[in-house]
Amino acid sequence: MGNERPRYWFPLALLGFAQLAVVALSVGTRRFGSVQSAGTPLTAVSAGGVGRMDNWLFAVFAVYLGTVLFYALRTKTMPWWKVAAIALGGLLAIALADLVGYWEFDLDGDTRSAILLTIGLVLLAWLEHSVLVLAVAAAFVLCAVVPAEGQLALVLSSLVALAGAFAALLSRPKGRPEHAQWTMGE
Repeated sequence: MGNERPRYWFPLALLGFAQLAVVALSVGTRRFGSVQSAGTPLTAVSAGGVGRMDNWLFAVFAVYLGTVLFYALRTKTMPWWKVAAIALGGLLAIALADLVGYWEFDLDGDTRSAILLTIGLVLLAWLEHSVLVLAVAAAFVLCAVVPAEGQLALVLSSLVALAGAFAALLSRPKGRPEHAQWTMGE
C-alpha cells in the first residue's frame, strides 16, 4: 500500500482521451456540415450561435463523473449517497458555471469549456497537493486558449493532459510517512 502511484493519472488520462474523442466526433460533423442541400448548409449537428464544438459539455460532464467514480472506488469508505451527492452537486455547478459564462460574460463554448476544465485541474492540483497537475493546468490553458480555436487547440491541450498522465504513471511511487516511521522504529 505504501508504493502507490499518484491517483491523479486517471483524471488527466480521462481528460486527454475525452478531448480526442471530441475531436474525432467533430471531424465527422464538420464534413457533414459542409454538404449542401438545396443551397443551404446542413449544420443541424453543430451548436450554432453557442460556438461550442459538438459534444464538449458532455465530455466535461463525463470527465467529472469518471473522476468522482474513480476516487470513490479507490477510497471504498465513502457511502454511496455521499458519492451521488458530490456527483450531482458537481454536475449542477458545472452546468451553472457554463450558463453564467454564456449569459453574463458572453464567452463562446470552447472558451467556457477550457475555463471549466482548467478550474477543475487547479482544484485537482489543490486536492492532491500536486505541482505536476498545476503545471499541467497552466500548460493546458495555454494550449486551449492561445492557439487558433477548434481542433488544433483541442489536440494540443489533450496532448498536455496525456503527457501529465504518463508523467504521473512514470513517477516514483509515493511512500506513506507512517510506514517510514514504523520501519525506522524497528
